Amino acid sequence: MESSGCAPRKPDRKTVEKNRRIYMKSLYSKLDSLLPNQKKDGIALTVPDRIIEAADYITELRERVEKLRERKRQLIALGSHNSTLTKLLPDIEVEEISDGLKSVKTTSDLRNNEVGFYKMIQLLEEEGVEVLSAYLPPSKSEGSVRYTHFLMRM
Repeated sequence: MESSGCAPRKPDRKTVEKNRRIYMKSLYSKLDSLLPNQKKDGIALTVPDRIIEAADYITELRERVEKLRERKRQLIALGSHNSTLTKLLPDIEVEEISDGLKSVKTTSDLRNNEVGFYKMIQLLEEEGVEVLSAYLPPSKSEGSVRYTHFLMRM
């Protein structure tokens, strides 16, 4: 008996390799879209360089997350011992405007708001945040609630 000829043909090596390259290219593009702009001196990086940059960026993010977790643990431990301190901490609202650009609004009732305002900018810059603008409206009365606004790039 002869085969009917309707059986699907196994794709040749050339087609398989082409499909593999297309798939890999889509994965590189997806990885690239998750990372900050990676041009050096206006020249796009090669694929191996992008992968190395991605690995470095992921490592940097892991370290940053761990530092922030540790800082959070310290603040929670400190706050559980001092309920007055937790009342003084500002409420923070973060909104992503575009890729890497964030708007941060804070509400606080600290007595010395200007010192807290400058301290907040200092802490943000120490964490590697580029503060593009910051606004602290003048205080109307001692102890009143004040709103601050930061525009930053991370």
